[in-house]
Amino acid sequence: MQPERRYLAVSDMGDEGLGIETRADGGTTLRGISPPWDSLSVDLGGFREKFSPTAFDKLVGRHKNDPRGPVDVVGLFNHEDSQLLARTTNGTLRLSKEPRGLGAEIDLPDTQLGRDLAVLVRSKTLFGASFAFSVAADGEQWTQDEKGNAIRTVVDAQLYDWSPVTRPAYPSSSVGIRSLEAWKAARAVAAQNGLTISLDYDQTYTAAPGLWRSFIQDATARGNRVVCITRREDSEKNREELRLAFADLEVAQTILAGPERQKRDAAAAAGIAVDIWIDDRPETIPGQPEPRAVRPSTLLGLRAKAAATVARLRINAE
Repeated sequence: MQPERRYLAVSDMGDEGLGIETRADGGTTLRGISPPWDSLSVDLGGFREKFSPTAFDKLVGRHKNDPRGPVDVVGLFNHEDSQLLARTTNGTLRLSKEPRGLGAEIDLPDTQLGRDLAVLVRSKTLFGASFAFSVAADGEQWTQDEKGNAIRTVVDAQLYDWSPVTRPAYPSSSVGIRSLEAWKAARAVAAQNGLTISLDYDQTYTAAPGLWRSFIQDATARGNRVVCITRREDSEKNREELRLAFADLEVAQTILAGPERQKRDAAAAAGIAVDIWIDDRPETIPGQPEPRAVRPSTLLGLRAKAAATVARLRINAE
């Protein structure tokens, strides 16, 4: 999984931003907090983000003899492996769960880089902290605020490095705008209840698993039924992959239609009447007019259009 990076300026954290302390042995320790807990980020490309205080619980405080192995997070300058400052495995980088956020302490090395960083942080010439992370399969929750803006809450994540940085890089994200718009449209449709919703797997669910996991949880909680119909071959390997993907979710049924059979035919053979298709390839559902399909590769995210979809389906069903 490609790590994501987030940047925090010291001015965002007040007195808890980057700072330097001189230790009793004469060495210097860099301290900072990043990320802060439950603090909404800037727009990250269609959504805003916040980190739950649980986000790094599996890392912070783990004993070196833990069966999962030691935590190996590095302290770098500007996320550059060649600019190594410290690491958790030898105790020169220490992570802690603080009231306001994830705390980090880096014992700066007695090298030119370490000495330069101490000078730059003290003079406020260097004032940014950044961290590289990836989110666990079930480690994010997606909601919308009262204005319809998407909010991602990270509840379980892996940390790779914690870095003082020269300047803010544009924040990267693994969530595509097309998936995000499709999720908004699908979520608006699922505000109804009693619907049977088919969620495609490849290039739909797999394009943004966190988004669609949240959708399944929300849709089923509202009284809808979610199934997965895919054109993958019906093999033991594929059945096992889908079983693991949806193991802790209320997906009523998974159907592997195979590449030669149309999804509508596969649904009919299983006795399933699908109300809403969420699919990056609606053409695999013959007879399916586009207004009745939520397509991740288009910007079909208008609530009015979604509501009309549900109304049309119900009229056609009567």
